[in-house]
Amino acid sequence: MPILPKDFQRFSSEGTQVSPQYIKKTPGIETLAEQVLDCFRYSPDDTCDTLQDNLESLCQSSQRHRLLRGFIHILEGHLQFETPMDVSPVELRQALFIRAAQLSGEQIQNTAWRENAVCDVAKTFGVEPGQIDDLMYADLKSQRKILAFDDLSTDALIAEYNLALAKSLLLYAKSLSFTIDLQEGHASRLRRLFRHLRFHNLLFEAQNVTETTWQFKVDGPSAVLPQPQKYALSLANFLPTLYTFDNWCGNASISLDGRSQKVWQLKSDDFPPPDSPLPERIPEEVNRLTERLCTLAPEWRLILTPPILQLNPQAVWIPDFTIEHRQTLARAHVEVLGFWRADYLNRRLKDLKMAPPNLVLVLSDKLKTDKQALAQTNLSIVSYKVTPNPQAVLKAIQACAIIE
Repeated sequence: MPILPKDFQRFSSEGTQVSPQYIKKTPGIETLAEQVLDCFRYSPDDTCDTLQDNLESLCQSSQRHRLLRGFIHILEGHLQFETPMDVSPVELRQALFIRAAQLSGEQIQNTAWRENAVCDVAKTFGVEPGQIDDLMYADLKSQRKILAFDDLSTDALIAEYNLALAKSLLLYAKSLSFTIDLQEGHASRLRRLFRHLRFHNLLFEAQNVTETTWQFKVDGPSAVLPQPQKYALSLANFLPTLYTFDNWCGNASISLDGRSQKVWQLKSDDFPPPDSPLPERIPEEVNRLTERLCTLAPEWRLILTPPILQLNPQAVWIPDFTIEHRQTLARAHVEVLGFWRADYLNRRLKDLKMAPPNLVLVLSDKLKTDKQALAQTNLSIVSYKVTPNPQAVLKAIQACAIIE
């Protein structure tokens, strides 16, 4: 799902409150959406340049420029382009210019000089002469040929726009807090929520309020000093996950100018979200580690739906995966901490003191953790520099696994 560029964002601000200017399916909005959709529907076989000319005519006749530009930005992501041939446009242009420079004045007076030059270069590159004009500037965005457009309804476009607008406002968040009632099947739903939070490398804390209700606090980009912009995008890209749940509400601390703070109130029914089920999210380093463990130790089996570990009456921990010995049924739980900031992990160490002894933490050396506090826990710690060492992780698993 896209994020709207700054020039296309539409927020309303009043007092200490700020919110996205969501749209609804009114006759005016529906007409505008259909007009821009029609431009894209008739774009296959045209170039991007032709499509932009048609869109520019539509923009000039409309007074809702930001909204229209937002629609266009979203729909551009639904275009499919022809795959360029295995010919470098830069090398092709260079060959044509060199060939033309080699011609004498007499040859240029011959009206067929360009055709001859094109034929020579086409033969060198193994393409047809008629393809040269298209291939010559195929690396320019304006000349890319549109192959197809993944059509969508007006309702779907409005839903994608509202979600993109909400994601854009979350880029300015200092923090995000939300309370969610997971209702039936709360264990699997909670596990899914944790997995998506971790997949996006977000710093968060969770507290159990009631049997099915949880409170989450997610740090904003200002808490991540090395790469705040990358973290802001990760936080925004997590938002679609939240809107797939019902019965939640929250608020975000927003700073549009980097100084003053405003509050954005979020609810699960802010707008009908796009109908796009989210896949299971498994971080790449976890995926690689589990694959190596399966090869290295076939006597162990992976459980990718690990149990919820209760650290204290309110705090929980859901590991990346559980591994169980096929014969003894002894288990260990494994968590890979490769991206979280050290101060966040250090905040959680007080909870981890109550963690079960068969929890293995696989820590990146980049995390400058409180080693004294770590030593006060019963956890098995495996450190790594670039990627986790499966042999070292397996050794820790074998040492701490217990029958639960």
